[in-house]
This record gives sequence, structure tokens and C-alpha cells, in this order.
Amino acid sequence: MKYFFDYKLAERYGYGMAVYIAAEMSDWQRAIDLTNARRLRAGRRLIEDARIEDVLSALRNTGRLSTETDEGGANVPDAAR
Repeated sequence: MKYFFDYKLAERYGYGMAVYIAAEMSDWQRAIDLTNARRLRAGRRLIEDARIEDVLSALRNTGRLSTETDEGGANVPDAAR
């Protein structure tokens, strides 16, 4: 997960959300790696690695991340729920 943590995300969304995004990235990349191992054994084309933009887009589409942040960058939507 530490490889996906980005201090720019922490500045923009707050530290807690940046850790959450890094965890999501890690999960996605692990799933992609497992899928690629199966595809490689089957002789199929590999899929691309996960990108931060893909995770941000998915979080926005599911409502877990707002499309805009507060001025302070610590907007953590629905964190208390």
C-alpha cells in the first residue's frame, strides 16, 4: 500500500482519504496481478496496471468521494457513517 500513497492526494482530500485511496489502489493492483497471472497462463493479452485516476473515478461514481473538495483539502465525505 505504501507504494500508492500520494502526498498530493493527502493535501487535496485529507490524510484519511489518501490512505483509503492507497488501500483501494493496492486491492485493485493485487486483483489485476492475479488476473494477469491467469491470462498469462492462458496465453491471453495482459491488462494494464491500475491508475490513481481510475480509482478516483470509481470512488466518485459510487459516491464515496465528492467531486469537489473544501479549500482546506480535508473533505472526507461520509467518514462518520
